[in-house]
Amino acid sequence: MAVNNISIFVLTWFVWGEKVAPKMKIQKRSLGSLVGGHALFLTVLSVIVSSLAQAQPTLDVTLSNGANTWEWHPAIVNTTNGYVVNDVSYNPSGVKIDLYDTTIAFDPFVSASVNVQNNTAVVQTYILTVTLPVPAIPGASVMGGSTQGGVTDANFSGAGTVSTVPGVSLYYGRIDGANVLSLFPDPHSITVVFVGGSTNESANAGLPGLTIPGPAVTTSIGIQHEFTLTPGDIATFSSFFGVEQAIPEPASFSLLAVGGLVLLFRRRR
Repeated sequence: MAVNNISIFVLTWFVWGEKVAPKMKIQKRSLGSLVGGHALFLTVLSVIVSSLAQAQPTLDVTLSNGANTWEWHPAIVNTTNGYVVNDVSYNPSGVKIDLYDTTIAFDPFVSASVNVQNNTAVVQTYILTVTLPVPAIPGASVMGGSTQGGVTDANFSGAGTVSTVPGVSLYYGRIDGANVLSLFPDPHSITVVFVGGSTNESANAGLPGLTIPGPAVTTSIGIQHEFTLTPGDIATFSSFFGVEQAIPEPASFSLLAVGGLVLLFRRRR
């Protein structure tokens, strides 16, 4: 229930109590009960508002380095221009993650930029996953995605590399926790070879628009990056994944129309 709807509910309650009830010739004792009802209503309302605050939709962000898995739930903010997640940083042991320029929609799509900095002295393997809970999309879907992956020589060693893990792509679009769209398949490396420098590469599929056939959506969509990163350096990904209901081909519409006419003809007979 939106806050505006709650306000209307409150106003309606008090208007009924102050304006409508007296005209119904309710006894004084009944009006006293009504006042008590007001207090009860306010108590219930506070519980509703509290529950709404707790039920605020969130993005699910997880990062794993093989030895540890960290999970965060940044709130999804409804603005006048759509849904966003405020820029946020996390600092678990040996790594820093910055999530920024994140926008989402429940039609649905998720677009996010993220930096992952390896603050250890050895090459690390990371799995970064961003998951958005969404309404179900029954039947077939169409999907598309893109990513710009890069690396920065943050420790000024003169080199830095972000690479695929054997048998795994740098980018996956995900539906209900399963990888359904792959970009930068293994083997692939992005390397910077000058002090303090940065470099990046980009790839996309199913765009513009959403054109790749996909499965039904039950609970969520998401993006996953699995990669190795040299010590002291920063891996950067700006990624998008979107899904929508597949529209039947014109031929399918024609078959449906013919089927409908046949049924109508049989009923008339």
